[in-house]
Amino acid sequence: MKFTLPAFVFIVSMVAMPYPSQAQSVQPHTEAAVIAADQAWSVAEEKGDVGYVDNLLLPEYRSVSPDGSIHDKAAILANTKRATPEQASMIEKYLKDHPTDMAVVINGDVAVLTFTPKSDTKKRISSCDIFVFRNSQWHAIYSQHTSAETA
Repeated sequence: MKFTLPAFVFIVSMVAMPYPSQAQSVQPHTEAAVIAADQAWSVAEEKGDVGYVDNLLLPEYRSVSPDGSIHDKAAILANTKRATPEQASMIEKYLKDHPTDMAVVINGDVAVLTFTPKSDTKKRISSCDIFVFRNSQWHAIYSQHTSAETA
């Protein structure tokens, strides 16, 4: 395939162009950085920090809830805009009542962060967040949440 010089310059500039506001910080390519990004995501959603969530989620982001419903980036941002102190308290209580173990696996520029319920939890929701490392930052592209009751 042959490109003209203007087309080549345009393609190179698009590939090299950072996402908006990503030039502000550089994150390490580590498991700890993935966990930190995910924890900051939770805090941002609780506090209504739409800017952080917007930067973290890639445009193609999707989340599948335990009931099978699918939410895109726009839905997550809309929910973040509606954050209230009451919702933050509910989330905090839920996390306290449903403790999880976290594990990260990094393969190249993809990280899978899994949340496994601790064994003493009756109502179990296992989750994973998948991140991609772009422009020196971790970005979420997919989340899956699965419900399982224990006897």
